[in-house]
Amino acid sequence: MARKTTSTKATSRSGTRAKTSSTAKTTTAKATTAKTTTAKKTAKPKAPPPDASAAPAVSPRVMGKRELVDRVVSASGIKKRAAKPVVEAMLKELGDALSRGETLNLQPFGKGIVKQLKDLDNAEVVELRLRRSKLAVQAAETQATDPLAEAAE
Repeated sequence: MARKTTSTKATSRSGTRAKTSSTAKTTTAKATTAKTTTAKKTAKPKAPPPDASAAPAVSPRVMGKRELVDRVVSASGIKKRAAKPVVEAMLKELGDALSRGETLNLQPFGKGIVKQLKDLDNAEVVELRLRRSKLAVQAAETQATDPLAEAAE
């Protein structure tokens, strides 16, 4: 059975008349319904709550330069006045090396490989993959408890 289409005249803001049909409106409504149904089907299910036995979640806390300098001072025992220029120079050199796309191998911090560089108008985006060795981290922790070498007998 053939569908009967009726056309109505509508005037747009520009004053021109456009013809619309009821079948076009029905088709558009069906397409919109199909899109929303498809979107609901492809939505990812929620992740299950983390187990207590799983690795601890990374905290969203941000460490700034001031806090880094304070931690270096407390870990090394040197004066803040001496540590601050060293930390600033180190951060500058690390940033420059990453901008050049160099691979960093700084244990126990880890090995960092630059995956992608994007140069924007007001910034530079560096995508970095960092791999930390558990053995190097453990070795650094044991050395941190005894920063001075034992005296020879």
